[in-house]
Amino acid sequence: MARAEPLSRCRAVNILHMTKNTVYAALLLSLTFLAFPPAILRAQVRLDRVDWQVSLVEGKTKQPFKTIPELRLEPYQKYLHKLRAVVTAQNLSARPVEGLVLRYALSLHVVRSSGTSDAGFWAVPFRTEEFRISQIKPGGIYEAKLIHFVLNEQLKKLKNTGFWVDALKLQVMLDPRSGDEPARIMTEGVISIKKP
Repeated sequence: MARAEPLSRCRAVNILHMTKNTVYAALLLSLTFLAFPPAILRAQVRLDRVDWQVSLVEGKTKQPFKTIPELRLEPYQKYLHKLRAVVTAQNLSARPVEGLVLRYALSLHVVRSSGTSDAGFWAVPFRTEEFRISQIKPGGIYEAKLIHFVLNEQLKKLKNTGFWVDALKLQVMLDPRSGDEPARIMTEGVISIKKP
């Protein structure tokens, strides 16, 4: 019985030492996750919104781009101003994101030009393009300005068909990467087309 006491003390010291090591390891792991949580360790870019902008052209003078709620256009007339869409992307992570590819498609909502009530339909996309973003800084915001619409070419094709358009839609997505949330990398913007 006299020898059992030192053995018990030794075991107690070992257990205490192991417990301290376990606590230290758990504390270190917790601090690591607090400093670099999984959402931050994994880069994530979110597409926030689409804004439509126009630069009014008067003769040879072009006005600065301004955000517009709708597009004003007479049926079967050429659109004389400069139209663009601005897609806002935000880097939600604490490290830079590089080599992003933004893909987009443009579609027109077609209706009968007779003036009768018509639900119309979305035509298949008439243009698909891609826009490359070299880098977005940590927590940064990037505005992609999309300008290649060839809208007038499409409007010209509707002449003498009995159809016209009342809306333009832009569908946008980022090429997906590991860990991306699909809902964050896709968005769309629709602008109505009305008579002046």
